[in-house]
Amino acid sequence: MNLTEQLTGDGSVASFYGTVPPREGTSDSEMRAIAGKLSSRLEDFSTSALLVYDVQNEDGRNGKPRPFPFVPTVQSRRYAALLREVTGRPVICYKAAPAHAGDNFQKWLKETRRDFNLRYLSLVGSSSSDGDAPGPTLEKATQMTATVEDPGFEAIGGVTIPERHMAKGNEGRRLLQKTEQGMDFFVSQIIYRPGATVQMLQSYDRRCQEEGIDPSLLVLNFAPCGHRKTLQFMRWLGVDVPDAAEERIFSADDPVSASVKLCQDNLAQILKRTADLSVPLGVAAESVSKRSAEIDASVELLGVLQETVSDVSSEIVSVST
Repeated sequence: MNLTEQLTGDGSVASFYGTVPPREGTSDSEMRAIAGKLSSRLEDFSTSALLVYDVQNEDGRNGKPRPFPFVPTVQSRRYAALLREVTGRPVICYKAAPAHAGDNFQKWLKETRRDFNLRYLSLVGSSSSDGDAPGPTLEKATQMTATVEDPGFEAIGGVTIPERHMAKGNEGRRLLQKTEQGMDFFVSQIIYRPGATVQMLQSYDRRCQEEGIDPSLLVLNFAPCGHRKTLQFMRWLGVDVPDAAEERIFSADDPVSASVKLCQDNLAQILKRTADLSVPLGVAAESVSKRSAEIDASVELLGVLQETVSDVSSEIVSVST
């Protein structure tokens, strides 16, 4: 199935798995082995594409110390190209545009398309801690992708933070603006508060209808959490994990499995409460932890999310008929 068509809303449900590049200095052979291990983990699961994150330091982003030391990684585009080769799956490369000063981002775009043959990007803007970032704004960066020719990029995405809508009430408007600026799809921050996602989707859908614009694909992203250090890191990243969710996870005999079940329940709730909207939805799973149990659980979660989409869709159709 063509990824471009899925990302631009062909009616099928897209699913993704997110990963980070290996640490900087990893040899080519070691990097290939890491990619091969991920490929083996995903062997029994279908994906529309792999998401390859661009890891930035963002020290002090919340005014709090980082739970784990920052470790620089291999360039996202380099690892994305290798993953595509090793796994045979399409890839979407994340890039923090503000990190590039002057004309460097334009150069990065041309090299990424020409030398790495990457066709899909997800652009990330400045965090609140960036201050006066040297590179382009998210709007300018999106415009710059359209100037890359022979060949150009096939789809450009961005990120969204559903909880920001509860705090500021403007995430639906921000999504509309990004859609109008040319973004074809969005991937959410990790979701543990489904009500915030529902409210954001309702706002985005309403604003698109008012403007007569087709909404872009929105990918709902989930991750397991089976260790309190993982929870601490999630919260530092800005993931809103309610106290009730924390209690449900860590009062269970198997916290990792409990978190997978919670993610499943949260997705089902979102799908049922937004079934009447026109926003096309996809799902994604990832692990923010390097613990094997949580990485394995994230792959299991991908399958659970896919099954949940199918089950809820069948349930909705059954009720409507």
